Amino acid sequence: MHHDDTLGEPLVSIALATYNGHTYLPELLASLEAQSWPNLEVVVSDDASTDGTPELLATYSGRFPVRLVASGERVGIVRNFERALAGCRGEYIALADQDDVWAPEKLTDLMRELRQVEQAKGRNTPALAFCDIELVDATLCCLSKSLFDITAKSCRAERLRDFLLSNHVPGCAMLVNRATLDRALPFPAGIVMHDWWLSMVVASFGEIRHVAAPHLKYRQHESNAVGASATNRRPTSAARGECGAAAAERRGASRRRQIDGIADQVRLFARRFGAELPAEAREDMNAFSRGIANWRGAVEFVMISHTGETFVRALKMMRRLRKSVLSFGVDARCPPFGQRLRRRRSARGSMS
Repeated sequence: MHHDDTLGEPLVSIALATYNGHTYLPELLASLEAQSWPNLEVVVSDDASTDGTPELLATYSGRFPVRLVASGERVGIVRNFERALAGCRGEYIALADQDDVWAPEKLTDLMRELRQVEQAKGRNTPALAFCDIELVDATLCCLSKSLFDITAKSCRAERLRDFLLSNHVPGCAMLVNRATLDRALPFPAGIVMHDWWLSMVVASFGEIRHVAAPHLKYRQHESNAVGASATNRRPTSAARGECGAAAAERRGASRRRQIDGIADQVRLFARRFGAELPAEAREDMNAFSRGIANWRGAVEFVMISHTGETFVRALKMMRRLRKSVLSFGVDARCPPFGQRLRRRRSARGSMS
């Protein structure tokens, strides 16, 4: 039941994906209880936890309703978040990680930004607002006041081209409106990360806003599903000193996985939205294609984009992508990318 004093503000749904989160969930829930935004629900999808997580959530009896929409089947992080998002009833949706701690003003500040976008462009425009992120250790001691200070990620990323090599916005920092989910769901099979997909959708069809305050303590510990290391924290001296054939092979395999992941994410995006993309987003996809095709295109693309990578690394990634794909262009005169890829594969087959 929502109290009468909440009826003046729209419902914000918090999509929470859990997996063996019993240790840290009480701290997250306490920080959600402390939110200044009055009208909340928490929608939980659990990925077959074995540590009593669903039972802990089932016995919650605080200021907002907690609904468990899925439990028992192991589906992985992307599908787990998709199940939670699909169960959300609010006009606005925040994503939560089970081990983070939110500042009380987080949702109120992000809502202010979303409402500004909707007032200017209408409620059918996808909108995403994200706050800054304080990195902390398992005991909430500060490691860095801002994720953007210690990584190559940019808080100024807003166009599709900024999100084609990597994501800048962790899901736990974002709030989106209903128009975003209407565009983004269901997720195609094979996407690499759900928050990256949401960022790409809003960068193409709507507007992304950044709030500079670090309204989130982002816990870094050994059991993170995705941590700052996955958002390009610079390697430690120990990691740089690692040597030997095995270490080189590990790094090579990791690079190949990253490149294949980028290729999959962008290919699926082009396949889903292709000709629907607004002119600016289509231009960004075509610039990315030129970047994969030749060195000059690569330099031009990296110079105009917030890639989330260092300049040299971004250029190397563009060159490696050339081996994975032919083109991601969505020029109206070209057949869809997936079709060209199939042709290329069949041509390869006929040569072998």
